[in-house]
Amino acid sequence: MNTDQSPKALTELSLTDKMLAFAIKQQKLIIGLVVLICVAGGSYFLWMQKTTADENNASLALAKVTAWIQTGDLARSVDGEGSTKGLKGIVSSYSGTPSGNMARLYLATIYFTSNKPDEALVMYNAFTSPNKDLQASAQAGAASCHVQKKAFAEAAAGYEKASATAENEALKAMYLNKAAESLVAAGSPDKAAKLFDEIVNKWPGTSFAGVAQRSLWRLSGEGVQGTKP
Repeated sequence: MNTDQSPKALTELSLTDKMLAFAIKQQKLIIGLVVLICVAGGSYFLWMQKTTADENNASLALAKVTAWIQTGDLARSVDGEGSTKGLKGIVSSYSGTPSGNMARLYLATIYFTSNKPDEALVMYNAFTSPNKDLQASAQAGAASCHVQKKAFAEAAAGYEKASATAENEALKAMYLNKAAESLVAAGSPDKAAKLFDEIVNKWPGTSFAGVAQRSLWRLSGEGVQGTKP
């Protein structure tokens, strides 16, 4: 998705497209919080029906927070101001509501982009969604935190889990490619080669098949067994 699109254009997308765009933006590690709000925030309130007073309160609080995020006021977004709850307060007070759950994802993204991988991990791991592609994006977000911590073996396992969870083939290929890259960084190029080969064979029509094939050629040049020159 072109990040130069206006919020109005983004809100005209289907719900599935919005969730998928959110996942892709996040895992490329170039997500900005304004884009996050445009892609995920507006659509989320259409995704789940508001059935409780807590959800009504949580959604109102989250709407106020998104306004702060859009202006770049991340400190207030996280901690709130006066009687207005920030993301931490929404998660704490309304953890069982859809909006409280979404606040976790916002908070995880802020923590991650602020180089706080441990805090981000807690939020990513607590996020749940019936949308498998969105759930996979949170799993891959957790894996990205392990990359920040240079725990590449853990990152590889997390990305593999995200690939297995996702339904969209492009996301499956992307996450498995990241798992393979993490295995290379972890010093396990043989295992990485197997994943790159799997991507090429399972999802040949995706752009990540080409990325994986180039990685296989590079590994072959480095003498990794099981790769074709």
